[in-house]
Amino acid sequence: MRGALALAVALLGLVTAGCGNSGAHRAATATASTPRSSAPCKLDKAQRHTVALALADIQRLRRIQAPMHTFSQHGAPTQEALTGRFLLDLGSVDLPTNVFSDLIHRAKAAVSLCGDCSNGLETEEPFFGNRERTPCG
Repeated sequence: MRGALALAVALLGLVTAGCGNSGAHRAATATASTPRSSAPCKLDKAQRHTVALALADIQRLRRIQAPMHTFSQHGAPTQEALTGRFLLDLGSVDLPTNVFSDLIHRAKAAVSLCGDCSNGLETEEPFFGNRERTPCG
């Protein structure tokens, strides 16, 4: 009985909260119900080149880490330098947020056993409010 009463009170609260401005509510409902498929971002030549360099750096980072089996704060020799090179390559052109985030995520997976490398990539990872990027650059 208490559960049903609590559910009824919660439902009443939700309904009451949504009744303030019915015009805005209808517009939001109409927008939410119409599916839109946005066209994928088109990268220019410089951006495609940067993505290719970053992916090549990620492959090298994976090869460096492959023989490692335990975590190390400084990683394998040249792993930190290559992580820095990856960040320089990635920062040379303004990439769309989704592409930038994906490359950072892939690089973090490639250096998971290097503490300094992971920390460096973590500082560059976009989060709400620290990137002035639009979805398509």
